[in-house]
Amino acid sequence: MNKQIRSGALIAIMFLLVTVIAPAQSAVQSSQPDQELLDNAAFKKGEELYSHLKLKEAVEQYREAARQLPNNAKVYERLGAALAGIEDYEAAITEEQTALKLDPKYFLPHVILGQIYSNQDKTEIALDEFKQAVALKPTSFRALLDLGYAYTHLGKLDEAIATYKKAMEIKPEDPTPHLNLGVVYSQKQEYDMAIKEEEKAIEINKNIPEAYINLGNAYADTDKTDKAIEQYKKALKLAPSHPNAISSLGWMYEKQDEYKSAVIEQRKALKICPGFSPAHRRLAASLEKLGQMSEAKTEFEEALKLTPQDVTAIVQYAALLEKTGKTAEAMEQYKKALTINPEVQEAKDGIARLSKK
Repeated sequence: MNKQIRSGALIAIMFLLVTVIAPAQSAVQSSQPDQELLDNAAFKKGEELYSHLKLKEAVEQYREAARQLPNNAKVYERLGAALAGIEDYEAAITEEQTALKLDPKYFLPHVILGQIYSNQDKTEIALDEFKQAVALKPTSFRALLDLGYAYTHLGKLDEAIATYKKAMEIKPEDPTPHLNLGVVYSQKQEYDMAIKEEEKAIEINKNIPEAYINLGNAYADTDKTDKAIEQYKKALKLAPSHPNAISSLGWMYEKQDEYKSAVIEQRKALKICPGFSPAHRRLAASLEKLGQMSEAKTEFEEALKLTPQDVTAIVQYAALLEKTGKTAEAMEQYKKALTINPEVQEAKDGIARLSKK
């Protein structure tokens, strides 16, 4: 069966986009003078509100600052960042574009635009914005991390590796480049390198649960189940309610044929995070092993509703349909898997089997 989606790895990359650029950066990064911002009460109040994640209130203060300082790019950059934080993306894009018209050399609007487009799954457009940000400021750690994310998401893994290594040179004391390099090496199936990078991330900061999850995933993909379980449990000591760690632990119980324990862990993960697709898929697999076909079918369908491009779920769902005699539906799912990834051998084998019937 296909390697399961490395959901821990994905989260390790995706969390970089959760927080829009920190307020403290805005007053020092543009090519424009900043004294007028330092003297502007509305802007200073907006920064204070933003720092406490009171984004709607920050938007109002930034709008007032923009009224008072209509030619200052940083005001519009901050306004766009706050709007992005409340997911008013169209308005945020407009403000960031205004900032760039006022100051074309200002790199932060490109970063924020890239993050917005990433959150809208417009990764190709995001990649271009991150590239422009790095071109304007090659030493921006933030921009390099986000550029690495975009490369990874688009499957440009060698480019991602080179980008994260540049970020590592800028901030060798930060574990994030190592954390994400481990993700990329796992995707390239270079597991020794993945393990090395995650261990380096842990050496720098032992309190990041995602590093243990990613390390566990690398062990899981090399069938070192006991070592994987050890790492997932370490993650859970740091974050007892981490749905990914809980689900990954359940996945290992499934690999050990402990299906009832696996079901318990997946249900626990879904209680915390009902939209966590890998837990639905893994729950379905264990329910199938327990002979609970109807329940398994429901969970596969929920997983695919959340992540329609999950080839692992599609192939496993197709196998379940085949097993329960729904050959036409199974054939449809196998073909769907191949449209997403033409190299999926399980789908090819399934189609060959069904074609003989």
